[in-house]
Amino acid sequence: MKLTIDKKAARYAVSTLIAGTLFIAVIIVNVRYSYRNLIYSQSAVPQKPTIIVLGAALKPNGQPSDALLDRLQVGLDLYLEQKGDRILVTGDNGAFHTNEVAAMKDFLIDNGVRDIDVLTDGRGYRTHESCKRAKEEFNITQAIIVTQNFHLPRALYLCNKMGVNSVGVSADLHTYRDIIRNVARDWLASFKAWIDIDIWTPRPPV
Repeated sequence: MKLTIDKKAARYAVSTLIAGTLFIAVIIVNVRYSYRNLIYSQSAVPQKPTIIVLGAALKPNGQPSDALLDRLQVGLDLYLEQKGDRILVTGDNGAFHTNEVAAMKDFLIDNGVRDIDVLTDGRGYRTHESCKRAKEEFNITQAIIVTQNFHLPRALYLCNKMGVNSVGVSADLHTYRDIIRNVARDWLASFKAWIDIDIWTPRPPV
């Protein structure tokens, strides 16, 4: 009798695990593909009032990492091509790690963007916070999101869900180290993005 009960419990546990895994997979795919049609090439992206460049790590010497430098370069190109009137740089202000937004602003100013056209959000510690604050603190309702291709689907999902009608442009100008790890991490973060939007809102800062 005990053996029969154990078999039933094992089958139930396996069935629950499979169902849970499938549920998570469906959610992740939904997040990754809901707004994928809003990713454009640099030349084809429609004009928007604001270009949002999402932050990333700095090098030990305080200069932008390769990924962040590519984001800034694409954001700069879009600005110079008059795809947007201003640029919002969003990331850490040094409160948690390094002052990403200061380095980002310096790069843009040094390369011809007017100081008045650069907005800085030093509390964009996570993509969720960057999108939320773009709407609530900067009153941005339309934007071009600039980040790497693996990150764009989640960023577009979050920003569009929070009222920033956004399109995206990939900043993949180079091949990056640890790209497989970053892709895997972002797919898992996509499930967290769904939770943050549809289940409960995390308390800032996140």
